[in-house]
Amino acid sequence: MKRLSLVLGLALLSNVAKSQEDYGDFFRNLSVGLEFGAATLQKPLLSGFIGYHKPGSYLKFKMSSVLQDTYEVNVSGEKTTVPGFSELALVLGKGFKLNSNHRFEFGAGMAVIADLKKYDQSNGDTVRDKIIQKNSAGIVAEARYIYRFVDGVGVSVSVNGNANRQKTFATMGLGVVFSSKML
Repeated sequence: MKRLSLVLGLALLSNVAKSQEDYGDFFRNLSVGLEFGAATLQKPLLSGFIGYHKPGSYLKFKMSSVLQDTYEVNVSGEKTTVPGFSELALVLGKGFKLNSNHRFEFGAGMAVIADLKKYDQSNGDTVRDKIIQKNSAGIVAEARYIYRFVDGVGVSVSVNGNANRQKTFATMGLGVVFSSKML
């Protein structure tokens, strides 16, 4: 029984040591990006993502915010405007590396959009009555070019689209990508 416990203990320790080596590989495959641009909604765009890359493919969690005004009415009845809708997306895609400094990425996925403005065609008396703010789900697609100019840092140009029930839109952005290696 002691021998079996010793063998199982050594096997467990070797697996823990091996998993500690693989633990660093997980973080080496992560990338983080931040982009600024414009949307077809004619408003400024701020977008960021966290991606996990494998050779030839990636999985990305993307957050975007188009700075369009949304309306809120507080308890005293005062109207205020705050920055507009946000998009959260999960994107699965393919990456193509031309050489060590040039990379193309193409992906698609699902998104949740919050506070998207759409104008109601009813006969409301004020602009506020004609605006409907709703949450929606959509399908996203992206194309991105990344040029790495320093180890771990690259410049990106991207085109993104979102087809949803409320208001379909497209965005274009320029940004920076941080990654420990270019896959």
